[in-house]
Amino acid sequence: MRMAVVPGMEKKPLFYDEYKTTLGPEDLRKAKVELHEDDNSREPALAQIREYIAKHPQIVRCRTDSIFLLRFLRARKFNVQAACQMLDDWLITGWKAKDFFRFKPNEWDRFLDQALIVPVGPDEKGRMVIICRYGLFDAETVTAEDQIQLLTLVLESFIDTETYQINGMVVVLDFQGAKMAHFGMWTIPKLKTLMSATNDILPLRLKEIHLIQLPKYACVLLDFCLSVMKPKLQQRIKFHKTTDELKAAVDNSILPTIYGGSLSLEEANDRFRKRVAQERDRILLINEFDLDVTMPSPNAKNSHGAGLQSDLADEAVIGSFRKLNVD
Repeated sequence: MRMAVVPGMEKKPLFYDEYKTTLGPEDLRKAKVELHEDDNSREPALAQIREYIAKHPQIVRCRTDSIFLLRFLRARKFNVQAACQMLDDWLITGWKAKDFFRFKPNEWDRFLDQALIVPVGPDEKGRMVIICRYGLFDAETVTAEDQIQLLTLVLESFIDTETYQINGMVVVLDFQGAKMAHFGMWTIPKLKTLMSATNDILPLRLKEIHLIQLPKYACVLLDFCLSVMKPKLQQRIKFHKTTDELKAAVDNSILPTIYGGSLSLEEANDRFRKRVAQERDRILLINEFDLDVTMPSPNAKNSHGAGLQSDLADEAVIGSFRKLNVD
């Protein structure tokens, strides 16, 4: 198996890599029309974001390779200032919420064996489709942090693939079998971390979110999520009561047979396991990003990096979700 090339983590390397596209003509056209990206805009934008990293007083270790930085530029349609802000937020969230976003590779197998979250392949629009069988998580032993780490593993396995940076991703959340305990683990602070990541720091184009068989007792949690979700993302959420409704909305060629499609979920999960093994060293770089928060941030309110401090509510304050902590 050919292992992926592992990028460096020096914030000011002696040399930067030269970008060479892996995109086909249609993706290049879409990048220009939708994201304002072409040969004239790309290099200056990469140079500016690299200069931002090099001069950032708090950044200690950070990737500066082209494909990593293009995550943020493409997610922000080549608005360099917005891309730098997104990178800042991504680094800060990874620093202050390590339990969510730092990998524990010795625990991967127990989740991968169960095919709980599986990338099943590109649909007819070139978007990676991800199936999450949320109701199959063991609510007694699996934490909210475990779930986000597994989802992050899926995203990190494919987010450096250029066609998905351009075309985006689609997530199908299947709640069949979910119990109250599955939702009770999501306290207000954890939900805020999740929604902040979804709204502001994920450097990808999340094109659709399909929810199937969502229990009525999860509505209070859903209402909270919708209340803090950006309107554009709200419009991309689709609700389905049955698998037939899902089939009508999603490309059937990449739907698993359990949803009436033609794809083997087991084969898709096996491909994913091989992908994780191939990309392992690059994926684990997420654990090596580092900040020095004793230094003043460009956006800090004081010399101790006040701009980086968490605005999450105290863990003890979980409001109406406390009543969900029963089975």
